[in-house]
Amino acid sequence: MPLALTDKFCRDRIPMRIYPLPFFLFFFLLGCGEEDSLKNEVPSSKPEHEVVTIPLEEHSRLLNEEKLRFKNLSVKFAEEKENAEQDEAIIKELEVQIESLNSSLVQYRFKVSESKDSLNELKKIGSMEYKIIYERAKTMEHTSAILLYEEFLEEFPNSPISAKARSRVKFHNAEILVLENRKSARTVRLWDAKLKGEGMFVRAVEEEALFELIGRKPDSSKRGSSSEHKQRIYTWRDYVMDGGYHDLVIGTTDGKVDQVTVGK
Repeated sequence: MPLALTDKFCRDRIPMRIYPLPFFLFFFLLGCGEEDSLKNEVPSSKPEHEVVTIPLEEHSRLLNEEKLRFKNLSVKFAEEKENAEQDEAIIKELEVQIESLNSSLVQYRFKVSESKDSLNELKKIGSMEYKIIYERAKTMEHTSAILLYEEFLEEFPNSPISAKARSRVKFHNAEILVLENRKSARTVRLWDAKLKGEGMFVRAVEEEALFELIGRKPDSSKRGSSSEHKQRIYTWRDYVMDGGYHDLVIGTTDGKVDQVTVGK
C-alpha cells in the first residue's frame, strides 16, 4: 500500500492519540515493502533479442555471388555429366571391339591350325621324288643333273622342296663354270711371272686390267687388314694346277700386286 494511502487510513480509522513506537514502525515498514514490490513488478522495455541488419547493397552483392556460384556449379555439373556419358559410350564401344577381336582371334587360331595341317601335307608332296633325284644326281654329269632338277620343278613348282631343287641347279651351274675355268688354270709360278712381266708389282693398275690379264673376274674378293692402305684380296676358284686344282689368290696394295699365292 502506498505511503499516502497508509497515512489517510491511519487518520480515518485510528483516533488521533499517541500510540506506542513499535506499532508505528510496523505500519511504516509494511507500506515501504509494498512500494518496493510494485517497483520490482514494473516490466522492462528492453527487447530480449537484438536484430542485426546489413545494408541493402551488401545484401545484393552477396546474393549475386551466390547466384554466380550456383550457375558455375550447374555448368560444371552439366560438363561432368556429359563427360561421364561420353566415357560410358567409349567403354561400350571398346567392349564391342574386344568382343570382335576375341571372335577374330578364335577364327585366326582355327585357320592357323588348318594351315599347319595343310603345310604338313604340302611338305610331303614331292619329298620322295626329290630324294630319288638327289641320289641320282650325285653320279651324273652336271648338265644331266640340272635337267633332272628342272623336270622336278616343272612337276612340283609349289612344293616347299622346290627351293632346294633350285639351289642344286645353281650349284651344278657353278661347277660347270669351274670346269670351264680349269681349262685356263696355270701353275702359281706361271701366274706370278705373267703379272711381273706386265709390271703390276711396280705400278698401280685398275681392277679391270688385272681381271683382263687373268682371263675373268674373281669368284670372290675382300678387303685387306691394313687401315692406312687400300688392300684387296682376290680369289679365283681352281685356277691353279699343281697336282690337282687349287684356288689362285692375288693381293694388291694401293693398286699394286704384292702377292700371288695358292689358296688353302
